[in-house]
Amino acid sequence: MLLLFLYSGKCTNRVLLNYYVKKIMNKNLLSTWNTSSSKKTSTIILPDGCRDLIMKIDEDEKPFWFISPLFDKTEVFSINTNSIFSGYRMKPGVTFSEKELIESIQGNYYNLDEISNRLNDFTNLNRSVEEALNCLASNMDSVKGTAKTLGVSSRTLQRLIHKGTDRTPAYWILLARARRAARTLVESSSLADIAEMHGYTDQAHMSREFKRWFDLSPSLMRNTPNIIRQLFNKGYD
Repeated sequence: MLLLFLYSGKCTNRVLLNYYVKKIMNKNLLSTWNTSSSKKTSTIILPDGCRDLIMKIDEDEKPFWFISPLFDKTEVFSINTNSIFSGYRMKPGVTFSEKELIESIQGNYYNLDEISNRLNDFTNLNRSVEEALNCLASNMDSVKGTAKTLGVSSRTLQRLIHKGTDRTPAYWILLARARRAARTLVESSSLADIAEMHGYTDQAHMSREFKRWFDLSPSLMRNTPNIIRQLFNKGYD
């Protein structure tokens, strides 16, 4: 999950926005991010294969902590005036002891080192799941091919991934492919060439997948650079 601010339904710099992402050292953590807005606005969240521990601070309120879901499609949320967010993005496949983690931090502010320690205590990443997800993301075009590379049966791979992520292997293959293809939109290649490059049957097939994951056509997405920029942040691909 990553917050990208919108104003009146369009990406704009009319909202005062502070944002940065940085990598940190933690066994299950990909990166951290911070953002704030001086006006009431909206945020678009593209599916990225990750779940984030997020601290939200509204004006004159205590910190509110929550864990983002694993998104299956693009979502839009409203943001209050002067809200501040800090996010801790976990690697794909990380599981949480959600109740225990949130109860241990709710209402309080913690620095990066303190949160890293909590995440080590209350998160887990099955290394077999991690290996399988990495393989699924590496331009594999089928579950069968991935299973063969891993030296397991397709059924075993299906069980492992579904138990570890509550999603199918096909979900992860299609998400990684859509994210890679969307990043290619910054290049001058034609949409038909991009579709072929990333293994889609044709441009129409790619357009359907973009609509499914991002709720945008490739043409519209290409003309919305602020959305494409979000795809270059750490995620599943």
